[in-house]
Amino acid sequence: MATNKQLQKQRLSARYRPGLSIIEILIALSIAALLLTATAVAFDAAFRNYQSNCDMTTTSVSCRNSLYQMTSTIRSAWNGGDDPNSPVIDVYDDGTGDKCSLVDADGRDVIYWHKTATRQLQVSIDGGVNWYVMVDDVYPISVDEPVFTAVAPDNPGFSEGTLGKVIIRFKVQHNGTSYPITATAVPRNIIY
Repeated sequence: MATNKQLQKQRLSARYRPGLSIIEILIALSIAALLLTATAVAFDAAFRNYQSNCDMTTTSVSCRNSLYQMTSTIRSAWNGGDDPNSPVIDVYDDGTGDKCSLVDADGRDVIYWHKTATRQLQVSIDGGVNWYVMVDDVYPISVDEPVFTAVAPDNPGFSEGTLGKVIIRFKVQHNGTSYPITATAVPRNIIY
């Protein structure tokens, strides 16, 4: 039979079994919560940075593509056709925004339009019947400055009204970031 001392020892060892106490479990849970919170914050920051980079890249690519299309179309247009007194390329403001109209190398009537009301850069390849959005959130570089500017040729051999070059200047504002875009296109029959 077990003695009294042995019984007391057994009771004490039964009380203090090996394992985790409630305090140790709470400390472990709070440390795990801190680590998971730090991981979530880092993941959220990485996702926001990725989203910002995607937006910036998409905007940059669409601006570059539309600028390439506009400059190559203007460069390939013949300014004046057979009659040097009737220019084919025209830059004007119609009250709703400024436009650049031309007849491209394939003989199509192309109009590029910075539509002020919707802040879009649009194109029509059928003389204004159907309009397609090239870039959204387009603003002039400075207030009241046109997107398309016509410059007369330096060469005095050209008749008045002949366009020497078209300067394209605008900025795209997206998510608080502004991207300035500038290019100059010279029609193929203008030789400086």
